[in-house]
Amino acid sequence: MPQPPMSVSLSEGQKIESLKRFREQYDEELKKIEAELLTILTQHAEADYLASYLGEQPEVIKLRERAEDAAKLEKRRQHVIKLIDRLDQVIPQQPEAKFNLTGGGPAKPGAGGLRKY
Repeated sequence: MPQPPMSVSLSEGQKIESLKRFREQYDEELKKIEAELLTILTQHAEADYLASYLGEQPEVIKLRERAEDAAKLEKRRQHVIKLIDRLDQVIPQQPEAKFNLTGGGPAKPGAGGLRKY
């Protein structure tokens, strides 16, 4: 006799944790993209500056090789930013934790089972 197919239903907590986990992944990806994009843009700016003094030398041309990658990275960066913004809208904000600090104060001598000799 065939068994019914397995199925899974996520609890509300699991749904929220899933959203948070993906938000963290996109945040890490965004950091990597921005670091790589900054490197490419810096190399391109250096190439432009050096070309004004040295002309189009092979070393200068090599610095400009990844200009096409910069456009792809910028497009992905914009997409990831939109995803993060969307997740920030969907993830429910946790209520601010409130602590009762009125009963606090310095420990009384002898408190906690400590004896003074």
